[in-house]
Amino acid sequence: MHQKFSPPRSWRVDALNEVGLGAEARAETTSSLTLAPGLHFNRELIGPGSRTELRARIPARGDSVTNSPPVGNVNITHDMTSLKDEKVERLYDKCFYASCDRGWLLGIKPLSDQGNRDPRFFFSLKTDRAHKVTTITSNTPYSANHWHHLAITYNGLHMKLYVNGAQVAVSRDQSGEIFSPLTKKCKVLMIGGNALNHNYRGTMEHLSLWRRALTQREIIQYMQGHAREHPNELSQLVIHEDFENASRKWLTVKDGTFPQVMLSDRTWIGDLGSSTHTALLPPPCGQTICDNVEVVTNYIRFWSFRKTKTVQYRLVNVYDDYGRWPTVTEHQINLQHQHLNDAFRVYNITWERTVHNVYNSSLRNRLVLANCDTSKVGDEECDPECNHTFTGFDAGYCKRQSAICPKHKQGNGVCDPECNLDSFYYDNGDCCNPNITDVTKTCFNRTSPYKAFMDVKELKDLLHLDGSTHLNVFFANSSDEDLAGVATWPWDKEALTHLGGIVLNPSFYGTFGHTHTMIHEIGHSLGLYHVFRGISEVESCNDACLETEPSLETGDLCADTNPTPKYKYCRDPEPGNDTCGQRSFKHTPYRNYMSYADDACTDSFTLNQVARMHCYLDLIYQSWRPGSKPAPVPLPPRLMEQGQASLTLEWFPAITGHYFDREVGSVCDICTEGGVLMQYATNSSSPRPCAPSGHWSPREAEGPPDVEQVCEPSVRTWSPNAGLDSGSVGSASCPLQGCMLQLDFSYPLMPDSLTVWVTFFSPEENGLAAIHNILLLTMSGNNVSLGPQSVFCDTPLTLKLEVDEEVYGVQFFTMDQHLEIDATLMASKPGNMLCQACQPLRYRLTRDPPFSHAPHGVVLMEPRRYIDR
Repeated sequence: MHQKFSPPRSWRVDALNEVGLGAEARAETTSSLTLAPGLHFNRELIGPGSRTELRARIPARGDSVTNSPPVGNVNITHDMTSLKDEKVERLYDKCFYASCDRGWLLGIKPLSDQGNRDPRFFFSLKTDRAHKVTTITSNTPYSANHWHHLAITYNGLHMKLYVNGAQVAVSRDQSGEIFSPLTKKCKVLMIGGNALNHNYRGTMEHLSLWRRALTQREIIQYMQGHAREHPNELSQLVIHEDFENASRKWLTVKDGTFPQVMLSDRTWIGDLGSSTHTALLPPPCGQTICDNVEVVTNYIRFWSFRKTKTVQYRLVNVYDDYGRWPTVTEHQINLQHQHLNDAFRVYNITWERTVHNVYNSSLRNRLVLANCDTSKVGDEECDPECNHTFTGFDAGYCKRQSAICPKHKQGNGVCDPECNLDSFYYDNGDCCNPNITDVTKTCFNRTSPYKAFMDVKELKDLLHLDGSTHLNVFFANSSDEDLAGVATWPWDKEALTHLGGIVLNPSFYGTFGHTHTMIHEIGHSLGLYHVFRGISEVESCNDACLETEPSLETGDLCADTNPTPKYKYCRDPEPGNDTCGQRSFKHTPYRNYMSYADDACTDSFTLNQVARMHCYLDLIYQSWRPGSKPAPVPLPPRLMEQGQASLTLEWFPAITGHYFDREVGSVCDICTEGGVLMQYATNSSSPRPCAPSGHWSPREAEGPPDVEQVCEPSVRTWSPNAGLDSGSVGSASCPLQGCMLQLDFSYPLMPDSLTVWVTFFSPEENGLAAIHNILLLTMSGNNVSLGPQSVFCDTPLTLKLEVDEEVYGVQFFTMDQHLEIDATLMASKPGNMLCQACQPLRYRLTRDPPFSHAPHGVVLMEPRRYIDR
């Protein structure tokens, strides 16, 4: 007799170091345990252009499959992606050429017209008497690097596709037998691809082929490992392959090499895109885990996530050499600080101020332009953002009338205003000569060290203030009077570097009627969008961010701010035409700090906005918070398995994804569970020229991915065309080996995988793969070529590697001059030596009702799992 187990009401997990608490959570979901071998397909390990597929003739006892419709039941994981169609499995007729397209096919292919995005699972079928193929696809893109369970069925009338037990597509366009009875002995089952270079890159754990079409309930039962409960049904199996002895049952295709057999890393049978091993993904309109609906909902529901946080900011105030003429006065500084804390303190966010004084007359005398890229000054075009007195009205190109400079005045030792234009070489250099003129007012030549202006990037590079300890606040002017400030998003690569921070107009800083500008810009730095994002900042009416009603998944990602267009007045906007039709907007958030209304109107953030800011302070900006405790665990423990007298719980790591007690910037910062060291590139180079602005430069490919809109051109990437002059026609072609980008990593290691984010490329009109070759750079000099790689622009490419040498860098070659690379990540094999000294975070698990043996909770280390008996 077994005692009935009464499950507790709730559990809570807190991440700990010496001290520290997280936030509460409740348990959900069930699953059970399995460990099986897996078959790994990887073209790159065999050599460029080659590929391994396996082929098997259906055994005699399965001949009835030609008369009874077959079912494919496959459990696979996708560690890799490819732009070309990936053929995972195929059953076809090999006897007659005219009927070789008869049969079924399971794989992955892009759904977009350009063939560059939206990869989905598909099931194709053509029966014996059908005139054309029918293809059905999954209703959502597949998730790379996650396990999936796929099942396809055909019962003579319906063809169906199941993903993780859910029916995602169905069709009645095919009917009858798949094969003619005359060809019942001519069937070939192929896995891993086909003969046309349509290849699957990933891991397959097991494969089952049945004599009849299973029901959805049966598919779920077998997916959950309950096959033993129905032993009679197992007689319906034609094939059940676990790949333990693949070489005895299968023939290789193409080069005669078998795929690699390895132990499956899928711990739980339920580990199918929903367990704690799965990344918490943002909605299509979001960027990070703080945009994940489950995560932000917990920050909204539980006040413990929103406990008081103290945050440091540093104000940069520039004086002349004698300590006079500050950019902003002490009165401005004090007034702004008071209003800043008045606004945030009610939401449990307090700001600590530090003033960094700089005494430099040369710097103080220069005009710092907030939104002008100074490489555009004098580029033979009028750039409105650079149209300012101290740029000579963009070196003369913004003047309506053409200037006349007499020949005798050019280079006469006097700075003549009519000759101080790019077209006259700035009076042949006279206007940038400090011995002739006051260059702080006359030097408009962007290449001169005495130029009268600089952009914000130049200012930040010059000061080089650490951005990991404080929010840095800089000052700059703008030719656009409406531009009062600029902020760095928390997901930008620069967020914690000297290039991060916010930029404010000194005229608006700390003055009555304008103090909310800083509050607004800090809102952006803490992850808040404009309240009108879902109406006035969408690209089209099909944009994923288009907001028709308040939502955590569209618009500004807040469900308590009604949709609104951009509007400056303290009232609802008048009815009128917005981008996507006639609409009337009521109860709009015009009093919100993230609107464009003036200070007399704005007075608050919403609860959803406050939750987002607290989330980003935990996720990104812990180092801005002196003495901060470990980040909280964002979601409740999950119930993974329920026995007659026990429950097995598992929980996510802290929201930052860190597994170890560490200092910011230490190697433990990039070590994960199992001692896997995961590092983004930290150094870059390319023989291609760079634009003066730094846009599309190699440096943009360093660090984590930060492109907001994939599949669209972005300046936050490396591209071969980085140095192309905006006025030139065409583009410089790549050499025969391709345009090259080299990325280096801080710690050489034996890699387990390489992930690259290619976020834009040209359509493959010439049939070439987007990446011509990838070369792994080893410490020994025996570099490893991985060959051509096709990619999706909305899904990172992950390559499983088998390299026994330490790799310190990687080179990418492409013939596509418009290809853009956002980031590259190299992961070590488990048990990396650099991670061995890292101390795992401890977790406190508490329960309601309390544990009898530990009323204050149990303190646990790895693994993040507990059996509650």
